Parts: sequence; C-alpha cells; structure tokens
Amino acid sequence: MHIRFYHAPDANCCERLLWILDYKRVPYERIDVGLTQVGEHVTQHSPFARVPLMEIDGIPLSESMAMAEFIEELVPNPPLQYAETFARAQVREICEAVNSSIHPQQNGSTVRYFHPEWSREQMKPARANWLNINLQKLQIRLWRSSQFAVGTEFTQADIFVSIIYRKAVDLGVPITDLSLYEKHWQFLMSHEAIRASCPVAS
Repeated sequence: MHIRFYHAPDANCCERLLWILDYKRVPYERIDVGLTQVGEHVTQHSPFARVPLMEIDGIPLSESMAMAEFIEELVPNPPLQYAETFARAQVREICEAVNSSIHPQQNGSTVRYFHPEWSREQMKPARANWLNINLQKLQIRLWRSSQFAVGTEFTQADIFVSIIYRKAVDLGVPITDLSLYEKHWQFLMSHEAIRASCPVAS
C-alpha cells in the first residue's frame, strides 16, 4: 500500500495527521503544497480544494477525522484509541469538538469570507479570541482521569487538543490564559516517542 500525503505548512489539520503518521511510523510520501494555492491536483481531488489530502494507492481521501480513523484501523499499534466502546466515543467527542466546533470558525478561509478586507495579520486577534474562549469551554471535559486528555493513555484526543492549543499560542493567546493546556503540552513533551513524532515540537 502506498500513501501519498499532501501537506501545507502551519495547517492544523495537516499537523494532526503528520503526528499520527509519524507516531505510528507509517510509511508515506509527503508532498508539500501552499496553504492558499494548493495546486491543481489537490483542487481536483479534494471537494473543498484544501489540504490535508491523502491518496491510498491513488484513491483520494479527504477530511482529517476520516484519515485519522483510517490510519488507526490500518495500523492499530501503537494505539491512539481505546478498545472499550464508550472510551472510544469519548476520544471521538473531543476530536470532533476541536474539528467541528472550534477549528472551522477560526480558519483563515472562513474569516476571509466574512471579512475579505482583512489581511492575515488583521485576522489574528479575532481568530485568537475565538480559540481562547472555546478552549476554555472545552477544558472542563479534559484531564479527568490523568494528565492525558481522555482516560489514561495517549490518544488522538491529545493530538487534536495540542495542535489547536499551539495554534492559539501562535496567534497570540497568552499561555497564562490557557495554563492547563500548557501543562498538558509539557506533560506530552516529556515522553520521548510523543515528542519525537510531534511536528510542532520546539
């Protein structure tokens, strides 16, 4: 099986998938494209002309949640999901909170639709404020059993939460506003396999 992964720098959804692929040591071909000019091939094969886009033996697959679950089923070890049904649902709940309820509204293309006159720099305060408000709402559902986001093991939830947290910091949210997320980030980075596979580890 040959996996080709189309990636753009600084794209949250791409960083999630890179972390999953590298943590599981899945062989893949990485193709870097632009964040706004993704190229003709991605435009043809992604419904919304955006990355990430994955091709499995030439067959395209879009949407990061679909890709994350595909990789988990393809390469179950090391696991990024639980075996128990409800625990799996809880991981998906957090991933979907990030993927569907938090991330899209702060996406540059979404903000540009409503404010086409804004430059990327002018977008930053609005994007940062949205992330700050909603990550504070989400944190009541995190870290209930351990320092991992859900349960007592490293899962996709840790990856989705960490990547969107780092985006918030990059956009200007003070670390002190999201101190529990910073504690979570530092905890994850204390694990060699997790840190080594993370695409945004400093």
